Amino acid sequence: SVQVARSSSTRARRTDCPPRRMAAKGGKAAKAAAKAAAKPKVRKTDAKAKVMAKAKATAKAKAKSKAKADGRGLSEGLLGALNTDRPIRPVSRMCSKEAVGKPANRPALRPSSPTPQADTASRPTGMPELLNPEGSKSRKVLILYTGGTLGMQALGNGTLGPIPGALGKSLRVLDELKQSRMPRCYFMEFDPILDSADMSPADWTSIARAVHHWYFEFDGFVILHGTDTMAYTASALSFMLEQLAKPVILTGAQLPIFEPISDARQNFLGAVVFAGLADISEVCLFFNGQLFRGNRAVKASASALSAFASASYPPLAELGCPIQIFRRRLREPPHGRFRLQEIHVTDVLVVWVIPGFSDDFFQPLLNSKTLKGMVLLLYGCGNAPARKAKFLGHLKRLVDSGIVIVACSQCTHGTVILEKYAVGKAFEDVGVVGGHDMTTEAAVTKLAYLLSKGLSPVEVRKSMSESLRGELTTEASCFTISEPVSGLSSL
Repeated sequence: SVQVARSSSTRARRTDCPPRRMAAKGGKAAKAAAKAAAKPKVRKTDAKAKVMAKAKATAKAKAKSKAKADGRGLSEGLLGALNTDRPIRPVSRMCSKEAVGKPANRPALRPSSPTPQADTASRPTGMPELLNPEGSKSRKVLILYTGGTLGMQALGNGTLGPIPGALGKSLRVLDELKQSRMPRCYFMEFDPILDSADMSPADWTSIARAVHHWYFEFDGFVILHGTDTMAYTASALSFMLEQLAKPVILTGAQLPIFEPISDARQNFLGAVVFAGLADISEVCLFFNGQLFRGNRAVKASASALSAFASASYPPLAELGCPIQIFRRRLREPPHGRFRLQEIHVTDVLVVWVIPGFSDDFFQPLLNSKTLKGMVLLLYGCGNAPARKAKFLGHLKRLVDSGIVIVACSQCTHGTVILEKYAVGKAFEDVGVVGGHDMTTEAAVTKLAYLLSKGLSPVEVRKSMSESLRGELTTEASCFTISEPVSGLSSL
């Protein structure tokens, strides 16, 4: 019995041993599985993402170093202000679309709908070039060179003409731009470079589109323009750029910047200062140390350096020691969203009334199917020969056919008050609208702007007598002397 018990216990131990050895083997396998599970798995997608991120970082570093080397890249602060993930890329006038890439969420610079002379309109080429890397990173100005005397040089035949690329090279070496207090200036050249006499509404649209295209990347804009039609362009842009909250400064020169004695340098630098450092919310014209409201300025001299004047509104600022900005004369910042309204209706006629003119002049206009608006330049405060019944009859027929007629004064100073004299009241009775103290340039461009918005003739007439961009004064300041008084000099 004892032997049987031992053998049975031995069998029990032998049968118990294999399970213990199996358990031990099972524990090692569990530990190995747990260790394998704890080790991170490398997925193919993760590896691909790392490679792409590394390549992107390398390309970004190369682009930044190249932009820093040639001094022509858009700065990191400029792109950072846009809250965008677009990489920094070097830009220049001659770089290709593949190298630069198209800015995200921006309209194309080419017109999407047919406009007058759209095929021949001047347009900006390439991308903005940085002129002064030493400038302040906190303020940035875009300079649009459309043409004009400022950038012209003497040609072989004895005349002045533009040479593509020459002005940009000249501006890069200006010592004043290299100061750290000056804003960073970026340069774009239009193609073709136009004499201002060739400017048309299609070119106004190209300029306005460029401002709209780069509006949120720059603090201000400088438009280099010829002097002959600069007042027209300034007036047109003041209406086309709706809800404008940044300075748009037009300037030019009577003499080229390449001449030993020229007004171009001062006009250019003054425009850059006001566009980059001043809080102005309108289109302005800077010339000979004075900053004018764009739709109030007129060219007063063909040869003097003080070529522009603003008879009906005082200057907004003046260069001096120090620079004076008359803030009460500035327009208040807008509260709406910035937008662009193109001008595509150009069927507007200007008639300068002279003594003894023939009434038959208006006969072809009555049969015209394209005329949309007319600006009448009358005598004084809005007078014309009221005894010419045929003339008044023609005007009434034009108004009844839907043509908007606006009366402005031929005088440099003063305002149109049609109801002041009986002869002027006769024009008001047939439907002519008084233009107050608007300049001819402002009246023409405002009329084209309102017609381009698709408004009815009644709505256009109403808006023409209202101030939209500070282009007119609705109330004349005057006083009546009823008895002898003293101290008139203090009024």
